[in-house]
Amino acid sequence: MRNREPNKNQQVTHQSRLKGTTLIELMVVVGILAILGTLGVPSFLSIITKSRITSETNQLNGLIRFARFKAIEQEQLSVLCPTSDYRVCNNDWNAPKIVFIDANHNNERDLQEPILMSMPKSNNSNQIYSRNRTLKFYESGITASPASVRICPSSKESQYARLLTVSLQGKIKLSRDTNDDGIHENSSGVALSCL
Repeated sequence: MRNREPNKNQQVTHQSRLKGTTLIELMVVVGILAILGTLGVPSFLSIITKSRITSETNQLNGLIRFARFKAIEQEQLSVLCPTSDYRVCNNDWNAPKIVFIDANHNNERDLQEPILMSMPKSNNSNQIYSRNRTLKFYESGITASPASVRICPSSKESQYARLLTVSLQGKIKLSRDTNDDGIHENSSGVALSCL
C-alpha cells in the first residue's frame, strides 16, 4: 500500500474548521453566565446594603460620641440634632446633623454658638428614625433623657435594621442579633423592624 499524504489544501481546510466555536457551545456558555449572574447579583446587592447601613451607623455613632465628649470637655450642654438650615433643629433625622454647645439652653443653635461638627444628609438608600428631636449631653456626660436612633434601608428589610441606644449615663449601645435569627434586637430582646 501506498502511504498517501494529504495535500496542503485539505490540511488547511481541516485546521480552519477546528478554530471556531459552534452555536451550541456559545449558547451553553451564555446559559452558564446567566445562571451565575442570577445567583451572584442578590448577594452583591446584600453586601452593598449592609455596607451602607454599617457606614451610616458608624458615622452616627461617632457623632454621638463626639457630642458627649465635647460636653464633658467644655463642661457645657452639648446638643446633637438634625437640621435643614444648620441653625434650627427639626425631627427629620435624614437631614444633615450638627453638634453645638447650647450655652443658653434653648435647643437651637444661635449665631454665637459655633457648629463643632456636622454630618451630611443621610444616604438616600437609608432611613434614620428617632422619637427624640435632639440628643443632649450635660457636662458630666449624662443625657437629658434616654434616646434611640434606628437606621434602616429604604427597602425596609428588617434584617438590615440597626439601633443605636443612648442610656441616661450617656453610654451608647449598638443593637445585636442575640438569637441568631438574622434580625437585630433592641435591649428588651424585641426584633427591630423598619416601618
